This record gives sequence, C-alpha cells and structure tokens, in this order.
Amino acid sequence: MKTPICVTMLALCVAGPTLAMQSQEEERRSAMPRTVRGELTLYAMTNYNGSTWTIDSASRNVRTDWNIRSIAVHPGDRWEICARSSFRSPCIVLDRSVADSALIGVEGQIGSARPAPAENAN
Repeated sequence: MKTPICVTMLALCVAGPTLAMQSQEEERRSAMPRTVRGELTLYAMTNYNGSTWTIDSASRNVRTDWNIRSIAVHPGDRWEICARSSFRSPCIVLDRSVADSALIGVEGQIGSARPAPAENAN
C-alpha cells in the first residue's frame, strides 16, 4: 500500500512546480491587455477589465461615464495624456500599459490625449 502513496507523492513533487509556473504564466498573460498600434485604450477597472474607451487620434476632450482605472498602450507607441482638456498641463507621456492608473496619478478622468512624438524626435 505504501507504493501508490510514494508514487503519488513523487508525481506531485515533480509536477507541482511545473503546474505553479504554468499558473503564474497564465496569470501574467491574462493581466496583459490586447492592444492595437496607434490606439490608447482606457478601462473602467484595474488590470484591463470592465468597460473600455478607445482613442485613435488626438482628442481634445476625453470623457467617460466611469473613472479610469487602467490604460493600455501598444508596445512602441507613446501617448501624451493631460489632466485638463485641450492638452493643458499637467501632462505625462505613457510608453507602456498601466494596470492600475492610480500608480501614475490617474484616479478618475483625464482631460485630453494624443499620440506623443518619438523620444528622439526634435
């Protein structure tokens, strides 16, 4: 009777770390937003969940029916987001997605957004 228990325990010892790594990888992938080049996507919930609002060109007045909780930026894109309408400061440039927008000081609405020039553009 000890043999089946030992085999089961051995299988768990071998498979356990692999299953944990797979679970972590799936969790990491699920937390990454799907993005489209040239689009900024605003989400109503953290971790890219809930209602969305997509911006694909300069928008002088951004308003959603909900507070912005996460922001998705396509890799390689850069977006300037401003607290006030018409691109008035304070503004920041995002070059990556943010799963919790409170970490960058966005805890409600933004006023405006537009594609930002490349870093090395003069």
